Amino acid sequence: MRKHLNFDKDWKFFRGDFAPHKPTDEWGGAKARAYSFGATSMTLNDASWRTVTVPHDYVMESSYTKKTNGNSAMKNIPAMESINSRHLAGGCLEGGIAWYRKHFTLAPEDTNKRIHITFDGVYRDCTVYLNEYYIGSHIQGNTSFYFDITDFVNYEGENILAVRVDSTGREGWWYEGGGIYRHVWLDIMEEVYTEPWGIFVASEVDLDKNSAKLSIETEINNYSLDEKNILLESIILDTDDKEVAVLKKELSLPVWDAITNKQDLSLTDINLWSLENPYMYHLQTSLYHDGKLLESTVTEFGLRHVHFDAERGFFLNGKSVRVQGICNHNNHAGVGIALPDTVNEFRLKQLKTMGTNAYRSAHHAATPELLTMCDRLGILVMDETRRMSSSPDDLEALTSLVKRDRNHPSIIIWGIGNEEIFSQDRPETARTTVTMKMAVRKLDSTRPITSAVTCWNGKERFDTAEGYVPVTEKLDVMGFNYCLSAWDDYHERKPDQPILITEESSSGTTRGCYSTCEANGQYYVFDPDNLDKCTIKRKAVRKDMGELAWKSFTERPYLNGIFLWTGMDYRGEPTPLTYPAISSQFGIFDYCGFPKDNYYYYKSWWTDEPVLHIFPHWNHPSKEGQPITVYCYSNLDEVELFVNGKSYGRQPMSRDWYLNWENVIYEPGKLTAKGYKNGVEVLTETVRTTGAPHKLLLTPYTTNLTCGDTAILQVSILDENGIVVPTASDEIYFSVEGAGEFLGTGNGNPGSHESDIVPIRRAFNGLCQLLVRTTEVGMLKITASSHTVKGMTIELEVK
Repeated sequence: MRKHLNFDKDWKFFRGDFAPHKPTDEWGGAKARAYSFGATSMTLNDASWRTVTVPHDYVMESSYTKKTNGNSAMKNIPAMESINSRHLAGGCLEGGIAWYRKHFTLAPEDTNKRIHITFDGVYRDCTVYLNEYYIGSHIQGNTSFYFDITDFVNYEGENILAVRVDSTGREGWWYEGGGIYRHVWLDIMEEVYTEPWGIFVASEVDLDKNSAKLSIETEINNYSLDEKNILLESIILDTDDKEVAVLKKELSLPVWDAITNKQDLSLTDINLWSLENPYMYHLQTSLYHDGKLLESTVTEFGLRHVHFDAERGFFLNGKSVRVQGICNHNNHAGVGIALPDTVNEFRLKQLKTMGTNAYRSAHHAATPELLTMCDRLGILVMDETRRMSSSPDDLEALTSLVKRDRNHPSIIIWGIGNEEIFSQDRPETARTTVTMKMAVRKLDSTRPITSAVTCWNGKERFDTAEGYVPVTEKLDVMGFNYCLSAWDDYHERKPDQPILITEESSSGTTRGCYSTCEANGQYYVFDPDNLDKCTIKRKAVRKDMGELAWKSFTERPYLNGIFLWTGMDYRGEPTPLTYPAISSQFGIFDYCGFPKDNYYYYKSWWTDEPVLHIFPHWNHPSKEGQPITVYCYSNLDEVELFVNGKSYGRQPMSRDWYLNWENVIYEPGKLTAKGYKNGVEVLTETVRTTGAPHKLLLTPYTTNLTCGDTAILQVSILDENGIVVPTASDEIYFSVEGAGEFLGTGNGNPGSHESDIVPIRRAFNGLCQLLVRTTEVGMLKITASSHTVKGMTIELEVK
């Protein structure tokens, strides 16, 4: 029977380089099993190496440094002119070379089985060795890959897997980290087995008949020296594991060869996958030989009808859906790019609270587990390859992405490019687009492709996309990054081509900051003095950009959806600020997943829930008697503002917009907003002037923990009345005892140069976050203490 084993634990790790530096070192380029030296040697004593669990990002161990050289070309790109080096763009943490080694043995029953090793993601340029043999290399840092290591394993003794990782190269212009940053798997199979990612359930849904035609492709390998007659059994199960359909077929497998079998069937009275009811079916694929079960695997899939319309927008299962999407990079406080599954789930659920229903994996292949979460949570996905190119390496990256991910019902479109400013108007790119599209079609003909096009070439900006039409007309769906002025013009030029806004502004602000300070790396989008405070003037003019983008989208029913840049802050790309800022501020949530004020703007117009939110906070001791502008996000009809009971007026709320009251005189006490619907008061929000920091509060994201999960805790600094102090920055010390270990911290401050991987952290504007990895069943004791406020201890059960 097939075994699918998690290989995340007990890796030995060394930050630095050993020989072999490349596979051709010494006799490596001339002889097999020539790597009996350096980090690949079976006799190397790695006892002094650290033991780590992957996912692991070793670049998080670096110290922040300021470097201004390294990429002069970036100065030619207007959007990047505040970032004058790739080092700054990457978050000011230096990459490097590191080695991982894993010792393992196989069970006696595994003798002569086929063995595969699968890496969900290694950043980047990795070389893999086993038992002093060279196994293979994988340069790209965002795609999953696997090697057949059958010929190189030791079935009877110890095996040593060695992986060299070189993260000095870059694929993007943001923080990209380094290391084995996703899961690793060991698959043990019979000589006859289904190919990894080789099962595909394509469906065609008939909404009128509530039925679906299914085409099941199964790729089967025979690595024996005999022709094999096998029985392929395909069972469709519903979400409760009840049989829906059974297909059986006798197959003859040639010696040492593979076949792809196709089975067609129809289902009636189907359950559709939707945002409200993300219903999943299961395909159980079993292979038998002479009555013996060789393997049984389960593939999840969903049935839904997707339609991008050039005039009416996006439809899911025949119903019009406003695609309310966000773009996200793959990194988080405390762990960098090595996001545990629990953290990915936390981030998705945070995004859903404001009405997000779509996710763009920008600009990378999404983590497999994240896609499974989107399937189960009812979140649409734009899955994207890193580089728009038809070179063999880049086509392989694209096709492996499609083959791996094509069974996920959440994925509605494939992205093949992003802001290819140096080539998106060239005839070669038109040919490349067709080549990439047809490569996708061979593997999945059920989804369209798009590319994220922007109306500038790195130097000049254009009001229309006229010059790009020879390329963009090859796309199934036109994708616009920004370029609001070009949307209507393009729709008139290509009225039959659907348009998707693949990227637009959300804003750009620091959580809890209400004045821009470039020296501290903090930015406030509504600061009226931003032009004077920021070095890069052009990028500082961003007031209303997020609100304007959404409002402009809602006024154009022909648009198929919008993805905002970004859902959450990410390390690197601190535009419009520069060093000491080391993090972006485009997010609706900060780097920890704490919501910013504009979270409530989107929640107002992306959900039906009544919303009322006012800002700034009301702790301004240096501004007593001075005027302050107060802002309000709400979806109610009218809002009235009060300071200590004095009214500053009642204003009507315009659809998809916000309110502000200028010249509100600051005095300590209460800032209150009352919201009205149909003339009736339905919501009240009060922001109070707090007292001094008094105590800590630990709040777990969830108390439902199992071994291997990550406990995520919000740490709040409260005054004596239990109110979060919005300016508090007390230093906090953490200790973990029992069934877990410290993993990381963060506070969402884009100018903080504190280490994320030590158990000490200052709060930022009243909050910080603690991550703890659970390691065993039992009780987990977590203590937060401080020299300036009262501490707290919490105990959580790990089941």
